[in-house]
Amino acid sequence: MPVFMDDSSEERPNQELGRGLIYIHEKLGTRILQHQDLAAHVYALTELLIANGTVSLRDFEARKTTTKDAMVGEALAHWEGARVLTDETDKYTVVGPDINCAERIHLCRAACCKLRFYLSKQDLSEQKIRWNVGEPYQILHRKDGYCSHCDPATKVCNEHQHRPLVCRRYDCRSDPRIWEDFENAIPNPALTSPPVSRVAD
Repeated sequence: MPVFMDDSSEERPNQELGRGLIYIHEKLGTRILQHQDLAAHVYALTELLIANGTVSLRDFEARKTTTKDAMVGEALAHWEGARVLTDETDKYTVVGPDINCAERIHLCRAACCKLRFYLSKQDLSEQKIRWNVGEPYQILHRKDGYCSHCDPATKVCNEHQHRPLVCRRYDCRSDPRIWEDFENAIPNPALTSPPVSRVAD
């Protein structure tokens, strides 16, 4: 179920949900790392006792480090869908690339609006941009693959003034998923295929 926040009284529960989820995920992120440190001790010791029957301090520390790194990596992978950009840049100070989208949108079909990324804390605090509760705090997409703020008919962003930090910085000119040849206005032929893959944040 998507969360869309504005100043209306009907959206007040969603505002509280949004703030609550942000708080919970930040706290859980810290707790997960603390838990992994303790669990790494237990698992490493158990593995050595089973494998060797004896334990030396050097072996224990080496095994603990290896086990901890593996467990932390696994834990973070499970929480990949609950990320918020840590970049604290004020998005309204960002000057994006000089691209005349209006002249090219009939060719690229606003393919950048199919890219998936996570919102910044500033984006979330403004309560203007929709995000997916099922994949916090990823920009919300419609069933057709486009961002929920992309007008289905015109492909123009309905929240352009408040568009996310990632959108402001994104430069499609060198992205082969969008253009086969930007200068000659030749789009990637794959744009007629299913949704474009995720953009790195």
